[in-house]
Amino acid sequence: MAEDKTEQAAGQTVGRQELSKRIAKQAKLSQKQASEVLEATLTAIREALQNGDEVRLVGFGSFKVRQSAARKGVNPRDRKPIEVPAKERVRFFPGKELSEAVLKK
Repeated sequence: MAEDKTEQAAGQTVGRQELSKRIAKQAKLSQKQASEVLEATLTAIREALQNGDEVRLVGFGSFKVRQSAARKGVNPRDRKPIEVPAKERVRFFPGKELSEAVLKK
């Protein structure tokens, strides 16, 4: 039983509210201020990507908008071939420090 709880905690999803709590604790801000900082950060990243800019956070990673090529796919319902159009996608590339931080030792 105890192992199940440990495994669940390790795979827990951290959302905006939990992130703002953690920011508030580390930065010694109120949770409302931390939430506003988080929202402002996410908005700034979103706007930069919409403008075609790359967002690089040294020690964390970078966000880029990349063009995916058109390709042939298969409709899973009727197994008929379909054409998947080209589109722009947001890609995240983790930095070296982040990659090393999540390695299981």
